[in-house]
Amino acid sequence: MNKNYPFPELKQRIETAGKTLIILPPKPSFDQVAASLALSLSLYGSNRNVSVVCSSPMMVEFNHLVGVEKISERIYGTDLVISLNYSADQIEKVSYNDDTGQPNVVIQPKTGAPALSQENVKFSYAGAGADLVITFGVKDLSLLNLPGLDLSQSFLVDIDTDALNPQFGHLNIIDSESASFGEVVMGIISGLSLSFSVDAAQNILAGLWRATQGLTKNTVSADTFETVSLCLRVGAQKPHPESQPAPVRREEFVPFPPKAREPKPSSEIEVRAKPPADWFEPKIFKGNNFNS
Repeated sequence: MNKNYPFPELKQRIETAGKTLIILPPKPSFDQVAASLALSLSLYGSNRNVSVVCSSPMMVEFNHLVGVEKISERIYGTDLVISLNYSADQIEKVSYNDDTGQPNVVIQPKTGAPALSQENVKFSYAGAGADLVITFGVKDLSLLNLPGLDLSQSFLVDIDTDALNPQFGHLNIIDSESASFGEVVMGIISGLSLSFSVDAAQNILAGLWRATQGLTKNTVSADTFETVSLCLRVGAQKPHPESQPAPVRREEFVPFPPKAREPKPSSEIEVRAKPPADWFEPKIFKGNNFNS
């Protein structure tokens, strides 16, 4: 693919990063999730330590994407923090000892102070960070202020297809000519010669297909079709078209046939057809005489 991305610097950052973190925006699109997982799979296949985080829970429609179950809603740091719901003025000292190889933290209250209980203790993590942080479609830097995340030592790579992206990264890959995030990721994988498995290809193809409505949108370009070709070559399957409701069949109008006259009972016909017994006898008509 002929993508003009800053490959040399991106390659150097990926190779030197001890840990890479991919961050999705809240309520990400299907294409963004699919592309981020594809990049994660390729980095993992290239022996890189990588994880994906999103503050929003994954939608049911994302379930068939490979690796979606590994997306975390929060970041866990390496430092354990013990917080006490207890006044610091009531604590005499905090000490540490080694009990047969198991460390113990000892908190000693002052004489006469209320006793500490387990309900007063809270555990959390801090110090979460990464050497390399890659964002997908994040428009606001404040969205990276995730609990426990320390970005002070991180190198930020901002990936987006929106030309209005604020470009807050140390390295920005903003490709408004790409039809999908999957196309951008395919350009990165191809340009850096990263591992490209059938699972990564299937994710890219699924996201691209959704973003372009089955390659029918006017944003589709030659690079889009090349992305599809590269995915199919490694074994990805073209997504099935979304099922459409069956068209309503209109029944043809058939006029009511004329109502047939019901035949009368044969007994009635016979009765009417047979004349009375005196029908043929002479008839005598009597009347009044009128005098003129």
